[in-house]
Amino acid sequence: MIRLVRSAEPPALAVARAKYLPLARAADVDERSKLLTKGYRDAALVALFEMQHNKCCYCEKLEEQAKYRDVEHYRPKSVYWWLTWSWENLLFSCLECNRDGKRDCFPLAVGSTRLVAEDEPPGGEMPLLIDPADVAFDPWNEIVFKPVRQHGLERWLPFGATARGRETIAVCGLDRPRLLDLYRAHVLDVVRPRITPVIEAATREDPRVVTKAWSTARRRLLGAASKFRALSRDAMNQIVGAHLCDRFRLETGPS
Repeated sequence: MIRLVRSAEPPALAVARAKYLPLARAADVDERSKLLTKGYRDAALVALFEMQHNKCCYCEKLEEQAKYRDVEHYRPKSVYWWLTWSWENLLFSCLECNRDGKRDCFPLAVGSTRLVAEDEPPGGEMPLLIDPADVAFDPWNEIVFKPVRQHGLERWLPFGATARGRETIAVCGLDRPRLLDLYRAHVLDVVRPRITPVIEAATREDPRVVTKAWSTARRRLLGAASKFRALSRDAMNQIVGAHLCDRFRLETGPS
């Protein structure tokens, strides 16, 4: 998971909010549940898809199209109904992370006070689920990918470096088997071929070529539109190793 830069709210979402939020306020519970399905998807889906460079906000899996995918409510609309049409609460998600994983989960740290109707977030809440668009936290520091051996194969698993990271992995299923297969293939087929020229140049003690190859790899693997960007960064750093990064002064932070 990487930090997302939130774009401007689509005008159509403001129109939908002006239409449906007053109705939701006045509705009974049953009628409100019907209203909570209206307006936000058509208004926000494409804008979110483009804002996130066609990637799921949680697992960074690349999606070919927005159609048939989900507008995810960071704070679930079943609980925080008044935020259903709030741009800051909306994200683009793959079906597996949203429907199979997160669903209506929104864990809070001990000592939190959950918002009540019409409260503006965060209030007294301390979420244990990472919001990739929250400028107060950097997902790079919350979840770290590390290689492990499983059944004779190298696999790259996400580990929570913080309580938020651990809970986000568990809630969204960021270590589900299908994703682990995709992570492994990505490192094997995409990351390692880009890093091999760096290691080969390092064995020849050629700083100029090392720096150039590293810079090229970073552009290709850590660009905003690159899939599994967080995995790529951690794999790059661990495959090359701290000793080579230090010796050749290679930049290892986010691109």
